[in-house]
Amino acid sequence: MKRHLTKLLGATVLMGVVSTLTAAIAPDSPIPFHERKEVAGLAVVFGAEPEPAITEEIQFLAWRVTSLASEEPYADFTDAQVTITRNGEAFGPFPVRGVRGTPGRYQTRHIFTEVGEYESVLSFKKGEETEVHSVDFNFNIGDRAGMEIPKRRGG
Repeated sequence: MKRHLTKLLGATVLMGVVSTLTAAIAPDSPIPFHERKEVAGLAVVFGAEPEPAITEEIQFLAWRVTSLASEEPYADFTDAQVTITRNGEAFGPFPVRGVRGTPGRYQTRHIFTEVGEYESVLSFKKGEETEVHSVDFNFNIGDRAGMEIPKRRGG
């Protein structure tokens, strides 16, 4: 009986440690961000929501921006916009908006109609600066039809 309790206690402690580590390293945001780049003293992390990104559905392209010096969310973007390119054809620019209640989070909203690889180029000014900074990210849009489950016959 004592051996069984020791094993149970060990498993409980291990689960607690794993849960604590997972919570410590998990991002603050529910958006699954993927790629991180640094520009103008800022860390910019890019992702799409929902995932996987697919055609014929509303997609949010999102950027989480933090200061490299303080690691705090950066909320002083001005004139932020994104241009999206696919197969050499540019779309936009689209205005980038801050996410209400979440400093340092910015997004655009789109409905993609073509499957393939895209590039987003985010351009912005920091506060009152006149210099325009930009950072690019590649992403893929999948085929919504390939994710649908066919209807059952007779149903």
